[in-house]
Amino acid sequence: MPFTRKKRVLSSDHDSGDDEVSHVKRAKPIGQSKPATTASNSSAKVDANGEKYWEISKMRRVNVSSFRGKNMVNIREYYEKDGQELPGKKGISLPVDQFACLLKILPEIETALGELGEPVPRPEYDAIKSNTDEGDEQQGESEGNINNPPDSKKNIEMTSEEDESEE
Repeated sequence: MPFTRKKRVLSSDHDSGDDEVSHVKRAKPIGQSKPATTASNSSAKVDANGEKYWEISKMRRVNVSSFRGKNMVNIREYYEKDGQELPGKKGISLPVDQFACLLKILPEIETALGELGEPVPRPEYDAIKSNTDEGDEQQGESEGNINNPPDSKKNIEMTSEEDESEE
């Protein structure tokens, strides 16, 4: 049997208008969005490899790992196979410098989401900071001496050979 081809009919050819029902996409009301997990619910857990991770939804995690000597922040989907949760293809691994960039632009992202009507809860850093204040104060004093050497100008003058050759 030979294959018969039917011509497609353009919608402009059928201008009946009465028979057709227009389909309009509607935005989901703001009140029906699913509540996100809060930071108080998501404390650090340890996976089968011994790495810390934080669950951001049912099958999505954030963890910190090291790959070829570089520390990375991984945001990845997981799937369950044979009772084990394994990393999926969907995800991203950010080096520390890119993660720092993301943290810098988070206020702008939060503002943009606010303009779209999506409220974003702010994290509370005070509780975390109070636990580590003592260690930070000691590090800050030693780092201050390294970053600002007292007589850096004298060192430049002592190592400069231009002045000696002119005399």
